Amino acid sequence: MPELIGYILTLDALFTWGIASLVYKYSLGKIESKPGLFFRLVFVSCSTFLLSLLFGAFSSIFTLSTQTLTEYLVMCLISGLSVTIGDLLYFISLEKIDVSRAFPLTQLSLIFVYPFAFILFGEELNISIIIGGLLILISVFFLSSKDKSNNIEVSTEKEKKSSENLVLGVLFAVGAAVLWGLSIVAFNQARIISNDVFVTNFVRVFFGAILFLIIGIFQKDFYSSFTKANRKNIKYFIFVGIAGALSLGLADTLFYKAVEINGLVLTSTFTANTPMVQQIFSILILKEKFRKRFIVAVGLIIVGNYIILFL
Repeated sequence: MPELIGYILTLDALFTWGIASLVYKYSLGKIESKPGLFFRLVFVSCSTFLLSLLFGAFSSIFTLSTQTLTEYLVMCLISGLSVTIGDLLYFISLEKIDVSRAFPLTQLSLIFVYPFAFILFGEELNISIIIGGLLILISVFFLSSKDKSNNIEVSTEKEKKSSENLVLGVLFAVGAAVLWGLSIVAFNQARIISNDVFVTNFVRVFFGAILFLIIGIFQKDFYSSFTKANRKNIKYFIFVGIAGALSLGLADTLFYKAVEINGLVLTSTFTANTPMVQQIFSILILKEKFRKRFIVAVGLIIVGNYIILFL
């Protein structure tokens, strides 16, 4: 029988992910995506390390054999790199399109979990996965379709720029979904090996932060927003950092704890409703445009996930 604590942990993840996406969109209107992600990784690394000290057990890693430890670290590395690069693509997507369009597209990550699990770990694919996947992929058509212009005087150049941003924003969001799907599969394998969610989340985030720091050394735009002239925007970096700590740091960890308690099927079904929650928040808080087709798209995502998980 499902445990109440599992429901509570899942609801926390659901609402935290939805609200965090709004904070990212709001802050990225003031700061650049690369330095924003850098600041977020610093916050998340610190928060996951603290959580691992309080609730995890690093001894679970040290008792592993050399071969098992190597496999564990490789899975953490894959998960850390894929989630970090995926986050960067998502941030770039938010700079080009509305969060109410970008966030539901990233939920395609659940679709990409299955091919990765099949190719890398030999897990079985069945007809329900194929049918559910098609429904979710159809939702991309609704989310990526261009709004009809009511102003016939809009310049051709402006329309062209808007169309380019739409296409690029959708592609970046889908790219983030692919990488997040890979990250979920790799994280789950690492969690199974160590049997410790908190330590595993810290290790993978730490790997991602190290990679980002190494790349950033050679690219000035990673740190350009931290100059004296841009210190007025420091609060937006803090907003992104706190949202990341609560989302990638805490909510992701609690999600996998909920999986341990109530199982992947029930927990994933709950979180499949995240786009709908986020959709409501983006309209009410960010005052983004309400589009009826978005409801259809989000509905397809939820139905598709239901078919995958239950049929």
